[in-house]
Amino acid sequence: MTRKTLAIAAFALGFATTGAFAAQNETLWIHVHVKDGKDSNVSINLPVSLVETMAGSISTKAGEDSQLRLNDEDISVADLRKMWNDVRRQPDATFITVDDTHSKVRVAKRGGDLIIRSQEKGENVEMKIPATVVDALLSAPGDQLDVAAGLRALVRHGEGELVTVNGTGETVRIWIDDSAESR
Repeated sequence: MTRKTLAIAAFALGFATTGAFAAQNETLWIHVHVKDGKDSNVSINLPVSLVETMAGSISTKAGEDSQLRLNDEDISVADLRKMWNDVRRQPDATFITVDDTHSKVRVAKRGGDLIIRSQEKGENVEMKIPATVVDALLSAPGDQLDVAAGLRALVRHGEGELVTVNGTGETVRIWIDDSAESR
């Protein structure tokens, strides 16, 4: 299993588990399934009520220097908020397209979701984030992220796929539904 795939899964699991509150929907479960194509399968099934217990261990700050690192570039939360506000006002479109010999990246807004697709070295990553979750995440003042608000919005959004990674012999899937077991 590549480190990049595990990092994506860890990020998404951390994002999905840092503030969803059981009082809003006790029937939702967060699922992570990782299969490496050899002899390893990992399934994590967490009730939202358990997630609430874990919420206090994650900081809502973007970092000590208030920067997010994306593709070796630092972007302040304030700049990210400005960009998102501009994107939010636009009609559905593909905003970023990168095609080179090693990778393809697409960032789009479609039907109320932020869609991020990446293909690199035989690995396909797709993230689907409801716009209401991005709005809530960026609702904190200054250079802070409101992770708890973002996750409350995610719970209100309900069931659905969050992250899918398909690589050479490995898959990662992260989703939310009302079942205690992975499907």
